Amino acid sequence: MNFIRRLIEIPLVIVVIIFAVINNDFATFTLKPFNLDITVSLSVLILVLFFIGYLLGRLDAFVANAPLRAQLRYQKKTNKALNKEHEKLHEKVSDLQENLESLKQKENQAPAVPFKQRMADFFSFKKNHEE
Repeated sequence: MNFIRRLIEIPLVIVVIIFAVINNDFATFTLKPFNLDITVSLSVLILVLFFIGYLLGRLDAFVANAPLRAQLRYQKKTNKALNKEHEKLHEKVSDLQENLESLKQKENQAPAVPFKQRMADFFSFKKNHEE
């Protein structure tokens, strides 16, 4: 966006400067309520009015984009809070994965009961004596 703005601004400034240099005459302005006559060079007047218009345009753009800047600040704040929450959840998940891995290792380290022993235990009759 800055490239396009510069692409328009630079030639426009050059044209205004050339126009101001070509118009070297003087102009007289009368301020009616004060009966004051002011004589100004047209080149200076053109440049001053151009730069005042440029600054007013930039100020207008700044004010017009204020809601967008406010929304951007809100989005950044929300994004920061969500990133913190994501980090906390990531830590919890990594802890749970470590616990799962340790449980799997413990399960693998437990001695396996032979099939014959399991079948014998399944068919054996056990009495619970409660007295």
